[in-house]
Amino acid sequence: MSVIDPQNLARALGGEASGNKVLAPSPGHSAKDRSLSITVGPELPGGFVINSFSGHDWQQCKDYVRQKAGLEPFKPNGQRRYNGAHQPKRKIVATFDYTDERGALLYQVVKYDPKDFRQRRSDGNGGWIPKLGDVRRVPYRLPEILQYPDATVFVCEGEKDADRVASLQYCATTVASGKWTDDCVKPLAGRDVIILQNNDDAGVKKALAAAQALHGVAKTIRVLLLPDTKSGGDVSDWLDADPQRDGEMLARICMDAPVWTPASSEIPNEATTTLQSARASSFEMKKIQWLWPDAACRI
Repeated sequence: MSVIDPQNLARALGGEASGNKVLAPSPGHSAKDRSLSITVGPELPGGFVINSFSGHDWQQCKDYVRQKAGLEPFKPNGQRRYNGAHQPKRKIVATFDYTDERGALLYQVVKYDPKDFRQRRSDGNGGWIPKLGDVRRVPYRLPEILQYPDATVFVCEGEKDADRVASLQYCATTVASGKWTDDCVKPLAGRDVIILQNNDDAGVKKALAAAQALHGVAKTIRVLLLPDTKSGGDVSDWLDADPQRDGEMLARICMDAPVWTPASSEIPNEATTTLQSARASSFEMKKIQWLWPDAACRI
């Protein structure tokens, strides 16, 4: 088997090589696109493995790379493989736009089936770059948050849930991959914030990360695991489980939860700071004073 030189392969594909990895345009994409990743090595099946961030069929991409590398076309041996990693073809099932204050696209979060999430930014020519680079990170649905500067903001674990809560006419957001940068935190300064925790270990960690990032910046923080949320469930699952659950019920339950504070520690860290969340069912429901003057982004 011929040993593939990454530098020669990068030149043939119109991409760049770093070590044994090559980033290049996927078949039919613009010259600036870098959605095709190739890892080269004599120990790998056929001398390399590929990953298409744009969802192209892996076998078509392998044939394309082999052609560019001057190798013979792939000949199946009767046993189907998936890029050396037993992975089926992915398809895009949803995209979520992150925009600046004026609504201009900064980047996207892409959801795939089988379930996977990736981030990408436009290359300016109708294609996508699978790395955000130094692009500014912002909270999801930033223009709506800024439109209502006094509204309480629901922080969800994912974009789907933020859209669902926003459909109830509340301000809702999330951050890509759970990473809170300064630009993500600033729009929530001085706000009452409600963090809706997913019912799993990852949900606890992400809720804690959000609470720690916003502590000292937000006016108040409440962290809530909604009552009777199924294992692994989220706010969308909670709303879907009972037709009587609506925006008003969600708001009442959330506002009865205690204000979150970090655990006492002279030097807070991961070992000493814990998430003080509570199930809403542990609190007595009572009439509360509403915080919003109208129906739009109501809390």
